Amino acid sequence: MEVTVTKEAQEKIAEMCVENDMVGIRAFVSGGGCAGMQHGLGFVDIIEEKDTLVAPNFYIDPVAYAYMDGATIHYDESGMSPTFVFQDVVKAQGGTGTCGGCGAAMGPGNRH
Repeated sequence: MEVTVTKEAQEKIAEMCVENDMVGIRAFVSGGGCAGMQHGLGFVDIIEEKDTLVAPNFYIDPVAYAYMDGATIHYDESGMSPTFVFQDVVKAQGGTGTCGGCGAAMGPGNRH
């Protein structure tokens, strides 16, 4: 399995961890969204043994990891509301291929 975190996302994650005195950010999934799963991010203050480190300060829990093969996590500042976007994460599940495209806020602690 491979998950990519872009340079822009890595820089924003590092900045947010320093600002919030956290070890990192963890990706997770829950029911809902365009393909039956919502992808989200939350702050990490304790690294769990089950977590997979995929980039500096970026962890994925084992359930989310199973749904994120081939995904790219990017931080998009091009619009009026900068946001994390999960690209190519739900395409194999019948979704649009992008999680973040519906305009819902994406950030640590927020679900999408």
